[in-house]
Amino acid sequence: MTTSAEVIETEALSLPIEDRTRLVVHLLESIEERPDVDPRQVEHAWLTEANRRYQAYLRGEEQAIPAEDVLSDLRTDDR
Repeated sequence: MTTSAEVIETEALSLPIEDRTRLVVHLLESIEERPDVDPRQVEHAWLTEANRRYQAYLRGEEQAIPAEDVLSDLRTDDR
């Protein structure tokens, strides 16, 4: 890594989490190629998947996890 990249990295790591998150997203978007997709297609795909999961839950094939547990696990993993 170049010296200027190291300086930028050090400064970036000192930013608040919200700013670091925004920066990461911006950097990833600058290097990832994104296909042109109609947002309605994305929404339809998510709705289809949500319905599939809900139906599996009703059939007893999926187990619900309380949001408090999920958020607690995420906070623990973040440290």
